[in-house]
Amino acid sequence: MFIKAITLDLDGTLWDAEPALAEAERRVYAWFASHYPPLAEMFSIEDLRTLRHELAGRMPRLRHDVTELRKASVRLAASLAGVDPAISEEAFQIFMTHRNRIQLYEDTLPALEGLRHRYTLCSLTNGNADLDEIGLRHVFRHSLSAAQIGAAKPAPDMFLAVCRLAGVRPEETVHIGDEPETDIAGASAAGCRTIWVNRTNAVWDYAWRADAEITSLNELNSLLASWERDGAHTKF
Repeated sequence: MFIKAITLDLDGTLWDAEPALAEAERRVYAWFASHYPPLAEMFSIEDLRTLRHELAGRMPRLRHDVTELRKASVRLAASLAGVDPAISEEAFQIFMTHRNRIQLYEDTLPALEGLRHRYTLCSLTNGNADLDEIGLRHVFRHSLSAAQIGAAKPAPDMFLAVCRLAGVRPEETVHIGDEPETDIAGASAAGCRTIWVNRTNAVWDYAWRADAEITSLNELNSLLASWERDGAHTKF
């Protein structure tokens, strides 16, 4: 069966999100220290991360909405420090300004520009990256987040929702991502083919398998062409 749609994870697949996320948290914390010293005196950056993690554990509904989780954790920290919880909105805007200042992997834009003329490209993320700010909105026909769907990968909801939007069946769809559990296991459970992007030469240590492994998006054209030519695929 021919491939009609390609879905792609964002953070870790199209760019390294960690530097931008770390810088965003540093900028927010510096703002706290400058404008709301009691909060910065009570909590370190690591304390705030722990608070956010604990809040997600206590409130499962926030696990699929990283935006609301981050705001809620700031509101809680502010309240504990005797600061107006409303500062969460401005803190989040500061965070997002720096969170979206990512550096695309060199292979990302050339690969996507080439693929979008042959396949329906869609982005699927558990995060909150702004594709307009990053400059990639134009390459995707559809873009879905866990917050929009109300469920995060590896739940099949997002994969099935994008198939409905694109008018394709899961077996006509390939999902590409860097996370074995959220991307590969989730997409496989939904009935999609899968490609693991292994940019760090990590060792696969899971019971399930992806349909293919690549180290660069530059490998996609030849891989997809071989699948369509052979009419079949094998797991790596």
